[in-house]
Amino acid sequence: MDTKRRRSNEKTAENNTQKQRTSYEKASATRSPANLLYVRLQNQWSLLSNSTRLVLSILCITIVIQVTISLFDLAFFQLGDGTHSQLKSGEYFAVAINTYKRPDRLRNAVQHYADTCGKKAGVGQVFIIWAEQGATVPAASSFFDSNLRDSEPAVENRAYVKVLQKEKDSLNSRFEPIEELKHDAVFMVDDDIRVDCPSLTNGFHAWRKHPFSMVGYYPRLASPPMNDATSASLIYHTWPIVYLRHKFNFILTKASFLHAEYLDLYSGKDFPQEVRDHVDKHKNCEDIAMSMLVANYTKYTNGKPIYPIYVEGNVEDTGLFGGISTGSGHMVTRSDCLTTLTEIFLQKGWESPLAYEIPLSDYSWVHHAPGFKWQSKPSNFFEWISFANMLT
Repeated sequence: MDTKRRRSNEKTAENNTQKQRTSYEKASATRSPANLLYVRLQNQWSLLSNSTRLVLSILCITIVIQVTISLFDLAFFQLGDGTHSQLKSGEYFAVAINTYKRPDRLRNAVQHYADTCGKKAGVGQVFIIWAEQGATVPAASSFFDSNLRDSEPAVENRAYVKVLQKEKDSLNSRFEPIEELKHDAVFMVDDDIRVDCPSLTNGFHAWRKHPFSMVGYYPRLASPPMNDATSASLIYHTWPIVYLRHKFNFILTKASFLHAEYLDLYSGKDFPQEVRDHVDKHKNCEDIAMSMLVANYTKYTNGKPIYPIYVEGNVEDTGLFGGISTGSGHMVTRSDCLTTLTEIFLQKGWESPLAYEIPLSDYSWVHHAPGFKWQSKPSNFFEWISFANMLT
């Protein structure tokens, strides 16, 4: 009797399950794909633990906030103070490309700045700093494809190009005065750096607003060691520390606008020869030397340093994994340079040139909306991957 009752109950349960399945299938057939997806997600959500639900909820809310702020920033960000004017006809700057034994990169760089960007981006002249001794100096025309040399659009937009042969293989050569220079603004750039044309023009706008500042795309921070704020030593910090502390005090000349006057000062008799000798000895740090020159000169002529300006742009570094800056001892060398060059300035009776730290947001050309500190970004994504000296 019990066996028959149990079998009857099982049969009834099976029939009920089949009816529910049939009912669900009929209902599903009338639902839209979106409704079906919602039901499936709801079922999956019900299977999750409370802690997993909490984590996923926080993640989703964070993503929604980030997307909302990004869209708001895209619509309302501001360049400078919002009052800069468009470039006038004939308003140009010069590009000075520093190169050494990298012909393919040099060719690409010349084509990019002189042709691709050219006059429409504000480039009036392109000078190639040729310090390679014993090598044949290339003709300016050799950097362009033959089928483009005489095409009318290319010729109209192309900037004037000249190779400047230097007597000495020295990084100091990049800061020697240029006799044929027609413009006050000089964009210093390494042959492996490609600043896209809109970012380049934005940089020029920033320089026009701040003509005696160093204006560029790679902000850096020189500061005492974390464990000894009174130390005379200085530590070289890259983007991660600049971002975390939200401070910087100089700009790298691997991609930087500066006033032509500073070329005369760097090569002049009033600038310590010991600084240039240090650069030649270590084949490094000429960019630090220029930043110190500008800070020191403007401090004594203006009453306080004219601070650098960071331009957040779109920059490609084609030599990222093969240049001087990737060497094993590079960060140590840079810190040593900061300390040694500062000592030279002090010996001359001057003050420490980089004895200030300025807020990244306040001295950035791109002002994000609504203006959170964490919205600042590097001009090149790989700037994030530089962890040396982070705990120093």
